[in-house]
Amino acid sequence: MTVKTIATSGQHEIVIKKSRFITTIQRVHTQEEFNDFWATVRAANKKANHNVGAARFGTAPLIERASDDGEPSGTAGAPTLRGLQVHELTDTAAVTTRYFGGIKLGASGLIRAYTQAVTATIQALGIVALEPRQALNITVDYANYQPLTAFLAAQGWPEEHPSFLADVTTTIYVPTPDVDDVRAQITDQTNGRAHIVTGAERIVEVPVPVR
Repeated sequence: MTVKTIATSGQHEIVIKKSRFITTIQRVHTQEEFNDFWATVRAANKKANHNVGAARFGTAPLIERASDDGEPSGTAGAPTLRGLQVHELTDTAAVTTRYFGGIKLGASGLIRAYTQAVTATIQALGIVALEPRQALNITVDYANYQPLTAFLAAQGWPEEHPSFLADVTTTIYVPTPDVDDVRAQITDQTNGRAHIVTGAERIVEVPVPVR
């Protein structure tokens, strides 16, 4: 399963019937991190009427938390959490701060407002997928390097740290499930003249469209 999280920490504000809804989002990985984040937002907004929190973090099992923070039950925390769920975000916490503008929204209005607030913030900050990528260290002679580098560029596999010694050694990172296929393509492209060694795996953050 692809893991998705918020691309960057930040906040976004909307105004609905004179009430200000300021949603702050950042990555968290534990209950303690969520508690600290929530406390920081509260401290920065001591005069706010509500600081509604929700979070999804951890694996096996995924932990979910939500609180209405004084709003009518089910009108604030649940919609905020639902916004994280709909966008399939994990290791992510959202706190929506409300400054009451004097006009009551009613239960349905509050649900719409908190949903809109968290959704607008996710759209503003973006989402990334955390994808495993495997290093392939490729060594070829100089005669084969130019065709190889053109081929790698055409496939969208950027080179990292090429080394020009007796031969050329360059590194690319490809999706882990595709390693065998990529290795075969490079072998075919170089007529078997490339020496390919599998290297370390790393996690790459890949931007994904936000609905």
